[in-house]
Amino acid sequence: MCGRFTLTTPDLAALADLVTADMDPRLPDDHHPRYNIAPTASAVLLSLAQGRRRLGPGVWGLPGPGGADRRPGGLINARVETAATLPTFREAFARGRCVVLADGFFEWTGPKDRRRPLWFRRRDGGPLLMGGLYRDDSDHETGEVTRRFAILTTRANATLAPYHDRMPVLLELAGLERWLAARPGALADLLGPAPDDLLSTTPVSPRVNSVRHDDPECVAPVAAVA
Repeated sequence: MCGRFTLTTPDLAALADLVTADMDPRLPDDHHPRYNIAPTASAVLLSLAQGRRRLGPGVWGLPGPGGADRRPGGLINARVETAATLPTFREAFARGRCVVLADGFFEWTGPKDRRRPLWFRRRDGGPLLMGGLYRDDSDHETGEVTRRFAILTTRANATLAPYHDRMPVLLELAGLERWLAARPGALADLLGPAPDDLLSTTPVSPRVNSVRHDDPECVAPVAAVA
C-alpha cells in the first residue's frame, strides 16, 4: 500500500522537461515542496491530453463507479493484479492511466502503539514515477471538473518486504509512453516490483504521522531503533 508520499522539488518546470510534458495552466503558481502528501490532498500528475504529455493537478482518492465512494475521500490504491478487471478500476485502467510525480513515499514499522515512519527514495536522488489511475469528476452544481486518482500497487521488493507486502508501481522514463498510451494487455512487464537496489530506506521523524504537518522536519532523519 502507499498512504503518504513526498514531492520536495520546488521546480515543476524541471520535472516537465524530464518527462517531456507541457504544463497545465491549472497547476498552482505557488507550488512549493511537499513533505507529507496524504489522501484527499492535491498532487502532480502526468497524463495524455490530445496525444501530448501534460503535467496537471489531481486529488488523491478515486471515486467508485457512479461516483459512489466506499471510503472517505475515495480509493487511494489499486492492486495491479485486479485493476484491469474490477468494475471499480476497469475503465480507468483502460483509458485513465497516469503517472503520479513523487520523490519518496512512507511506510511504517514497529508495534501498533509505537509505529515508526520510514522514507523510501531512489538511491540516485531522482524522481519516483508512480503508476496511477485517474477519473475526471464534474461537480453537478458548478460544472467544475476535478481529476481524482489512485496509486497502483504491486508486490513488495526485497527492500519493502520487511515492512509491507505491497509497494507502489514505479515506472522508468523509458516505459512512460507505453504506460500512458498502449493497450492494457501490453503492460504486464511494467507492473512488477522495482529492482531491489533502486530504493534507500531512511528512518524519519514521527512528525510525519500527522497529516497536519507538511514541512522539512517530516523527513528529518532519526536514529534507527533496533
